[in-house]
Amino acid sequence: MVSRRVHPAHGPGGLERHVFDLVTQLADEGIEIDLYSETPDEEARLVEAERAFSSPVTLKWVRPGPLPLGRRKGTVVLDRITNYFVWSQRVARQIMEEDARPSVVHAHGLGGWGLARLSRSGRLGSPLVTTMQGLEEFRSHLRLKHLAYAPFRLGIRAIARHSTAIVTTDVALQSVVEQHLGVVPADQTVIPNAVNPDQCCQLGDVDSGHALLESRGLRQPSPLFLSVGRIEANKGFDVLVEALAEAAHRLPPTWAWLLVGDGPERAAVQRAIERAGIGSRCVLFGRATEAELHSLYAVASWFVHPTRYEGSSLATLEAMAHSLPVLASRTGGLPDKVTHGVSGFLVAPGNARELAERVATSIEVDRDAFGEAGRQLCETRFSWTVVRRQYLDLYERLIRFAIGEP
Repeated sequence: MVSRRVHPAHGPGGLERHVFDLVTQLADEGIEIDLYSETPDEEARLVEAERAFSSPVTLKWVRPGPLPLGRRKGTVVLDRITNYFVWSQRVARQIMEEDARPSVVHAHGLGGWGLARLSRSGRLGSPLVTTMQGLEEFRSHLRLKHLAYAPFRLGIRAIARHSTAIVTTDVALQSVVEQHLGVVPADQTVIPNAVNPDQCCQLGDVDSGHALLESRGLRQPSPLFLSVGRIEANKGFDVLVEALAEAAHRLPPTWAWLLVGDGPERAAVQRAIERAGIGSRCVLFGRATEAELHSLYAVASWFVHPTRYEGSSLATLEAMAHSLPVLASRTGGLPDKVTHGVSGFLVAPGNARELAERVATSIEVDRDAFGEAGRQLCETRFSWTVVRRQYLDLYERLIRFAIGEP
């Protein structure tokens, strides 16, 4: 299993969380796993990760590549561009030096670039599975960021050409993978990201949730709109601020919006809130622990995900596990999760007026019925009980094919 970063604590990074959960699920099935990840910057995080995994998981740390001018806050794009290719080549070299080759190599995103080069030359000797998540590199609406990611787009296309199997996380993303990577849907395997619905609910506590709200000056808000994610331009939180301001006069005076997460656009979102005159009803919570996050899910009325583009969205699945109805953009993997008019509503990405209308009319909806529909979908399609078996079936097929069995 190859992922550039994997952390046991469920932070805002969906890919890291997915890999951690996937490895844990496979380990529970007795699958022996070598997990290759970037050596953490901090000793405490390294120790935390090593404590989180036990046999049959072996953690194998691979040093990151160089970053010009040192590793500085705010250089995420520069870090990825200059480091990912170097790191993935080091992973490939380390796997080649192992005494025994793995039965299957599973890489995530650009982490498989070095392995794809080995696969192309026939030297890898193992089936290569690559999971494509959101393909952000192809979809950023920011011109400079889109230009900066040009090397990534070339790298990801090369990985797609030389992987034995491409995993797409949602049916709705198949056309995106075909458009940008040239892999037709028939050659993709759809295996969604997943959550453990019962565990999500066990982690949340209603009393703790209300206490957290009160600590931020929100006493029994109703309805409470909750959003979760890294605060950056593509997440569309500025669009939601505009929509809330437009809908505010149609909502009860006790409404509130809580945003959990942090990121480079936090100050800009806060300024937008103040300009819109809704500062008394909107709170930027910042980062939350796993227990805090699930306790906030437990007391929310609606989950709102106004993103401009998206991959799979684990946060949406967590909200569904808590029986929350969802307001979300019609983009990425979200249409696979939100059944319009049944478990929530989908709106056009970036359309503040349409989102405002759905926010305003949310108080007229049977939230319990919507939430229960989302919970049932989460259990039947997006729970690890189901998804774990899909991965095992894929690995077994690839292994049989590699050794010439039907």
